[in-house]
Amino acid sequence: MADYASPIIFAALAWWLSTGAIFWLIGRPRATFKWTALGATAILVGATFMLVSLRADTSVTGAYAGFAAGLALWAWHEVMFLTGFITGPSRVPCPEGLTGFVRFRAGVAAVLHHELAIIAHAGLLVWLSWGAANQFALWTFLILWGMRISAKLVVFTGAPNLVDQFMPRHLDYMKTYFSRRAPGSVFAAALVTITTVSVLLAFAAFGHPAGSHASAGFLLLTALAILAVIEHWVLILPVRDPSLWGWAMKPASSATHTTKTKTDWRA
Repeated sequence: MADYASPIIFAALAWWLSTGAIFWLIGRPRATFKWTALGATAILVGATFMLVSLRADTSVTGAYAGFAAGLALWAWHEVMFLTGFITGPSRVPCPEGLTGFVRFRAGVAAVLHHELAIIAHAGLLVWLSWGAANQFALWTFLILWGMRISAKLVVFTGAPNLVDQFMPRHLDYMKTYFSRRAPGSVFAAALVTITTVSVLLAFAAFGHPAGSHASAGFLLLTALAILAVIEHWVLILPVRDPSLWGWAMKPASSATHTTKTKTDWRA
């Protein structure tokens, strides 16, 4: 049983701690953001070297290390976005009255540079991982990317339970691109897709011997996908958002503030 429970617990704790660490750093004064970005870049370089060094590692430890490297690689993008260093060519609120594709195009302009950076990085990781026996760093990164795109589409098209208390003040204009309304087909499609991915990953995990490299790695990814399902439900259900990262929000700084909307910029 421990062979199945340990990866799930590890993934949940790693996700919680890494997300909290980012919230804590973004909650510091803006004067510290350049150091935060430099530190995140140093971690990015280290995680990239780790990904390469793990190419032939098919041990259980290698699966855990690959997962951790994937989280670190993704965290760089979250840090660069939340500090405001990489967002998009448009840094103004969504003009009133925009609908349909015109509104979507305006929303894309607000995050375009960030999304292009992720695409370029994903391509590099695919190249570095091509033919590798251990690709769990790559798959962790790709799943986190998919989670983020899905959540952004949901909050853009309609999510009634938007409660954003972690968005930095300098990104307030981003909130004007979100919609507080009943969820529609986008949410349904996102939920079905993520749930299906979770089930497929679980089948892959249980299709390998317990305690093996593949079993541990796929269980780590399964836990991550399940967390995405939970986060999507939190966006629409009338439930109070738990203070999972209260420790990361102390002391509060002028960089962040609490409002009644919530987005899914989590690592």
